[in-house]
Amino acid sequence: MTPDLPIEHMIPDISSLELLLIFIAFIFGGFCKGFTGIGVPVIAVPVIASITDITLAIIMIAIPSVMPNFYQVWRYRESWNRQFPLGWLSILSVMGSGVGIFVLLNAEPKLLAQILGGLLTIYVISRRLSPFYLNDSNAKLLASPVGFFSGLAGGSTGVSAPVILMYLTALKLSREAFIFSVSVYFIAMGTGQFVWLAVSNLMTWELAFLSMLSLGPIVFGMWLGNQIGRLLSGHQFDSVLQLLLLALGVKLMVLS
Repeated sequence: MTPDLPIEHMIPDISSLELLLIFIAFIFGGFCKGFTGIGVPVIAVPVIASITDITLAIIMIAIPSVMPNFYQVWRYRESWNRQFPLGWLSILSVMGSGVGIFVLLNAEPKLLAQILGGLLTIYVISRRLSPFYLNDSNAKLLASPVGFFSGLAGGSTGVSAPVILMYLTALKLSREAFIFSVSVYFIAMGTGQFVWLAVSNLMTWELAFLSMLSLGPIVFGMWLGNQIGRLLSGHQFDSVLQLLLLALGVKLMVLS
């Protein structure tokens, strides 16, 4: 990381209301992860990107997109059945995230925001459609390109869920194996992304500290989501959440 890059270079002039909205976005992202299992970046990145800048959104989510997954890997470590090459997929995701950071450095922020909006729209539509399934040979064949392109999406837009979740859902994994697999992927891709951000002089010590601080509202949101999830059905909430994500996606595509 490069401590000589001033924090003002990355953080725009943000009002108190915008800071509050970012704080709420992290809480809501944690709440959704605790309530439905949906990843925090899917919620927090588009909200922050719509308020400030997509690059700042990706930097802010770098640490919290990795840390909560270590517990899930440890908890479900015995459920892994080696149904597909998870290790190779994870390695390719690191490579893809590096290419994604290069795109982030060289592409127009407006274009990346529009791509993010498109990915969110695809994600919502894929969750509404009936899932398709892959046999073992196709699962192994697609693991490498899925790993690379999901990493590319994560590095350039901060959201890789539309690619990786469609693939993992198509494998008909058990709930435990699914959680283990997606958690290993997010650790690998997120760690690689953090390193690429640092090498590219985007991640400073100050921004890393701010990213670490975002764990607080996320953990609180996860706790709240777990508590409410015991009392309410997640079906209606998930439908409302998908409408919100669709609205964010359209906003980013049309108004960026």
